[in-house]
Amino acid sequence: MALGIRVYNTPNFVPGGLLDMRFPYALLVLFMIIPVAAKPGRTGYDWFLSSTDYHAGLNTDNNSAPDARDEHGIKEVIPKEFQTRYQKWKDELLATDYGRKLWEQYANRTDFLLTVKVAASRKSGAGTDEFEWDANGSLIAATVTLGKDLDKGYPDPVYYPVMNSLAAQNEMYNVTGTLLASTKMAHEIGHVTFTSQANSQVFKKQNRLMDNYYGIFLKNGFNTRDPKLVALESELGSSPLSIWEDREYWSEVSALHYLVQRISKESYYCSVINKIKINLEDYASGYESRFDLANIAFRPACLK
Repeated sequence: MALGIRVYNTPNFVPGGLLDMRFPYALLVLFMIIPVAAKPGRTGYDWFLSSTDYHAGLNTDNNSAPDARDEHGIKEVIPKEFQTRYQKWKDELLATDYGRKLWEQYANRTDFLLTVKVAASRKSGAGTDEFEWDANGSLIAATVTLGKDLDKGYPDPVYYPVMNSLAAQNEMYNVTGTLLASTKMAHEIGHVTFTSQANSQVFKKQNRLMDNYYGIFLKNGFNTRDPKLVALESELGSSPLSIWEDREYWSEVSALHYLVQRISKESYYCSVINKIKINLEDYASGYESRFDLANIAFRPACLK
């Protein structure tokens, strides 16, 4: 079957991102040949390509040995030209109890270094990587990189049902870009929290096997029936896409906890909650219980 794979002008399609074999577009599109037909409201591969715009790649680990360092807590590496906007995003995050908890759980650590950067190359997207573990398997470092235009660009509802919910409010209510950016920050810090709780050996093994999978896939003519790929997927216990999907949805739960606190008194609160509910029903039906809207939402009466 001939495949008409279209690559869009996406904000994170840059060298060192999707092209560095961590999460190639062509591979992901091919993974979705069967499921794509079941997704409502989209045709072809458009929905999937746009859903991967937000992240430039998989959450990957740093394979080098951790450097000896005296630094700990949160290290902010913000170019001068982006400092004003970054401070607004950070202040918005810290305006809630949940956001402060997210931040302070790393700011107050003496055995962990979280580096937060702003990079022009990320544009409106973001990423979390450069994970490091100690000899006991405890996560001791990670890096969150935020795009300079983090306050713009709403991620697709596929994989990002929470962040996307703000897009629907943009024309009806005064939803600021600062709120969008802070919600994205909550999502990224959620990746750090998820990874710190994961089994380090399993996490690193998954990344290694997925890298191997992608490398073989791109060299064998996109043959998913290749015995080597079948064996790798069996060893993984799931498809590479399913593993990535699982990680994204856990981070969206972090974004949800932040967002419901931040907008609890806003006129568009119920509209956001119901949009999240619709997104989950349409694109993440197998993950609805993870989001537990009835208990997380401050005003569950909004739920229809």
